[in-house]
Amino acid sequence: MAFKLKKVVVATSVILSALMLQACNDKDATVNVPQQPAAVVVKAEKADMKPLDVSVIYLDRRMLPPGAVLNVALEDVSLADAPSVTLSTESMDIAGSPPYPVTLNYDANKVKANHRYNVRATVKVDNTLIMTSTSAMDPFAADAKQPLEVKLDRVAPAQNAAPQADQPTLAGPQWQLVTLSGQTVKPGAGGDSAFIQFDATAKSANGFSGCNNFHSAVESQTATTLTLGQAASTRKMCMDGMELEQAFLATLPKFATYSINNNILSIKDSNANIIATFKTK
Repeated sequence: MAFKLKKVVVATSVILSALMLQACNDKDATVNVPQQPAAVVVKAEKADMKPLDVSVIYLDRRMLPPGAVLNVALEDVSLADAPSVTLSTESMDIAGSPPYPVTLNYDANKVKANHRYNVRATVKVDNTLIMTSTSAMDPFAADAKQPLEVKLDRVAPAQNAAPQADQPTLAGPQWQLVTLSGQTVKPGAGGDSAFIQFDATAKSANGFSGCNNFHSAVESQTATTLTLGQAASTRKMCMDGMELEQAFLATLPKFATYSINNNILSIKDSNANIIATFKTK
């Protein structure tokens, strides 16, 4: 009996020892589990949008060709050896004479006290740069006033520029009227656009003037000069297009010189002022 009781006590001791060892292991395992770092919440800074009014001008008396696009940008130009950083930019199609008002909306939180800034303006036609600002204009200078006046200068064409491929000639295509005296024209009667077409063989010009068809003689033409005679036209009356027709036909005898660039035909008078522009129809 004593022998059996001793075995039971020994067995019980073994079981208790095993349970205590397991508990220690569990405790160690619990202690060694690494804690996950708490998530860090970053609160985004709210934009502080402010307007910057800009007035773009140029002193060149020549009118801009059709399709001219003005781009104005506010740039951070602090780093001399790195590209500028654009804070705001606006683009717009322009026609007529300056000034051109533009409003740039920028985040004031991104303007740093120790940085340098500049407002730059460019004019492109078919992605070709024709005018650009050349003077630094810091909108945050102590003496800066709004609207900030930015002046454009004309870009001289490269002397070694290759001739444009597939450039149309004066004779042959129909040239659709785009502007008269710097003002964009609207379609005439029936929604049809006024146009002119030159015939080198017949030395003549004919077309649609807004209401009636017209015909004129080409009195002289060289690679850059062009003069037309008085136009003769049909005498139909129209509800629309009569005002356009009178202005267009009155312009024809004033033709003096011409140039074709980027598929745009520009006509100048004897004072070198652009009086009409056309594009291939």
